Amino acid sequence: MELAGIVGKANVGKSTLFSAMTLAPVEIANYPFTTTKPNRGVTYLRVDCVCRELGVKDNPKNSKCIDGVRFIPIELIDCPGIIKGAHKGRGLGLQFLDEIRQASALIVVVDAAGSTDQDGNPVEPGTNDPIEDVKLVEEEMTYWVEEIILSDWQRICRIVENRFGELDEELEKKLSGLGIKIGAIREVIREEGLNPNKPSSWSREQIHNFTRRLLEMEKPVIVAANKIDIKEAEKGVERLKNAGYHTIPVSAEAERILRLAAEKGLIKYLPGDNSFKIIDESKLTQPQKKALEKIVENVFKKWGSTGVQELINTAYFKLLKYVPVYPVEDPDRFTDHDGNVLPDVYLMPQGSTPRDLAYKIHSELGKTFLYAIDAKKKTRVGEEYILKWGDVISIISTARRG
Repeated sequence: MELAGIVGKANVGKSTLFSAMTLAPVEIANYPFTTTKPNRGVTYLRVDCVCRELGVKDNPKNSKCIDGVRFIPIELIDCPGIIKGAHKGRGLGLQFLDEIRQASALIVVVDAAGSTDQDGNPVEPGTNDPIEDVKLVEEEMTYWVEEIILSDWQRICRIVENRFGELDEELEKKLSGLGIKIGAIREVIREEGLNPNKPSSWSREQIHNFTRRLLEMEKPVIVAANKIDIKEAEKGVERLKNAGYHTIPVSAEAERILRLAAEKGLIKYLPGDNSFKIIDESKLTQPQKKALEKIVENVFKKWGSTGVQELINTAYFKLLKYVPVYPVEDPDRFTDHDGNVLPDVYLMPQGSTPRDLAYKIHSELGKTFLYAIDAKKKTRVGEEYILKWGDVISIISTARRG
C-alpha cells in the first residue's frame, strides 16, 4: 500500500503533528497493529461505517467501529527535518531524501503563523512567509531528483539516440527507487513539449522543469498549515490557499492535548470530532482547564476542528485515492465464515475491481475468482466492475463453490 510522509523544516510542529496523529485515544488504541520501524507510526482514517446504512451491529476485526464511525489503521512515514541545501547533504538532508523515497504523497507541515525563519529559528509571528516553507521542500526534492537524472544523463542520451532503448524506459529504470511510473514520465514529456528521441537537445532548464512536474504528479503535496491557534495564522492560511496549494488548517498541539486528555479519561473525544466533552471536571487541574478553554476559543470556534483528521483523510482518500470496501463471505448476513458482521474494511486504489480485492484478501482467491456479489444490492457483478466507496462485496471463487 502507498504511504503518506510527513515533511517540513525544523520547528514548524512536524514532530508534534506526527505524535498527535499516532497517539490513539484509549477507545481505538493498539488496534490492530503497532509500528515496526522507528520512522513509521500507525494512525487512523475516519469514515462513516456502512453498519448504519445496513442497520446491523458490526464486530470488526481489522479496524474499529465506534458509534457508527469506522477507524481504519494505516501507516505513516515521519521524515527527518529538512533545511536548505539538503540535496547536497546539509543537515540530515540525505537521510531525509532517502526516507522520502518511500512516500507516495507528502504532507508538508508549515508554520502558518510565520513564527519561524527558514532555518527553523523562532521569530516574531507574521515575519516569515509560509509559502517559503513549502517551496523549500519542493525545491530540495527537485534538485535531488534532478541530480539523480543528470548523474547518468549522457549514457541515457547515447542509448536513446543510438536506438538501443526508449527514453521513458531508461528514466523509469533510473527512478525506480522513487516509485515513479513510466506513464507519468511519458505524460510529462508530452506536457512539456520535449523531444523523447533526442534528449541531448534538452536544456538544463528543461530537465529541471521536467523533474519538478514529474514530482508534482508522482509525489502530490498537501499542506498542513500548522499553528492555527496563533492569530497571525489566518493570513498565512489565506496566502497558501491563494497560491494554489491544497491547504488544511491544523493545530497539531491542540490535537495532541485532546488525544492525551481522552487517553487519560479526562474528556470524551475522538479524532475528527468538532468538540469534546469533559467527563469529570473535578479531575481537571486549573492549567488543564485553561488549555482546554483555549482550544475551544482559538481552534474549535474559529476553525471548526483541529484539522488533523481531515488532513490524514485527505492525504489517503484524495491524494492517494483509496476507497474503503467491506469484503464479506455471506452477502445476506454481511458476515465472514465465523459469523462476524462486516469484519474487515480494505483500502483499495481507485479503479480497483473485485478480482483485485480477491487478490488482496488471498492470492488463491484471486486466482480462482469467478465473480462477485454486491451485497447491498444483492446483484452479481463481474471482474470488470469498478469498486465504489463503501461497497460490501462477496467474492465467489471455484474454491468456494467446491
